Parts: sequence; C-alpha cells; structure tokens
Amino acid sequence: MQALECVRQAYLMFHSMGHPFLRPSDYFADMVKSDAHMEEIKGVVLKEMKKIEDVEERRKARENKKFAKEVQAQKIKERAKQKKEEIEVVKKWRKQRQQSGFDKESVGDLDLAFDGDRKKVFQRSNKKRPSVSPGDRSGGKAKGPDKKRKSREFKNSKFGFGGRKGLKKQNTAETTDDFIGFNASAEKKRVK
Repeated sequence: MQALECVRQAYLMFHSMGHPFLRPSDYFADMVKSDAHMEEIKGVVLKEMKKIEDVEERRKARENKKFAKEVQAQKIKERAKQKKEEIEVVKKWRKQRQQSGFDKESVGDLDLAFDGDRKKVFQRSNKKRPSVSPGDRSGGKAKGPDKKRKSREFKNSKFGFGGRKGLKKQNTAETTDDFIGFNASAEKKRVK
C-alpha cells in the first residue's frame, strides 16, 4: 500500500512539473534475457498451447461423434418417414385409379398402362439356338462321346474315370468265399 501511495504522489509531482514519466512508444531498451533464451521460452509456450489445442480438438471430436450418431439416427428416421409417405401417396393413387375404373377420361391423355407386348418385357426371349437341345444348360458347348477333347483323354488315361473308389474295397459274396492267398500258418502266428 505504501508503494502504491508513493507512485500516486510521484505521478502527481511529475504531472505538475510537466516532466515526461511514461515510456514513449518508439523507445527501445536492452532486454534482461538474451534472444536465444527468449526463443526457448517461446518454443515451450507454443508447445503448451499446441497440447491444449490438441486436447480441445479431441474433446470436440468426442462430442461431435456423439452428436453425429444422433444426427445419423435422425436422418434414418426421416428417410423412413419419407419412404412411408411416398408409399402412402402411391397407394392413394392406385386406389383412385381403381375407383375410377381405369378409364382414360379420368387419367387424361397420359396412358400409364403398357402399350405393347408384355411378354417382351417380362419374359425371356424365346429364340431357338441352333444345334442346342432344349434341356442343355451348357450353352451349346457339350459334345458327344466321339468328340472328347484331347486333354480330357489324357487326364482319363492318367487318373482313371472318376467315380467312387471306396466301393472297390467292400466285401462281396465272391470275395468272402474266396480263400486264395489265405495262409493258415501265418494267421496262427498272428493270433498268438
């Protein structure tokens, strides 16, 4: 409080004498600290500000994410509502057409019915393919047994003709009655 009172008295004295006591705007004085030191301080302050900004951005992103979920849910509800309204409009239009009996006077010059072959629109073309049997689904590429490809013949000669192999190992009436190759002495040794 004493220092503040002294400053007030000094201010009044300088003012009454007409002496300048405030620093002019174009006055330059040497800094107490060096420029290098001030650069380091500036770097530290900028780092702290960057950290604060990053924290704020993350906080805003979290809030925006929550808000975005709400907005997305709202949009989905709006789309469902709009779709429902459009379906209702179409239903009303169909009902009006049914009540009017589909006559052209109620519809006007606009003909909304199909004018032409519906078969062309809704059914597959019935063009016959040359050299293809009606039940053939291979696209006309199937060939008879006399026109096999060479690669198929090679594979058949190398691997056989396919089919189930497990049936070859099953016992049949002939194989169970056949004792050729059965060695009784070897069987006795195995049982012991």
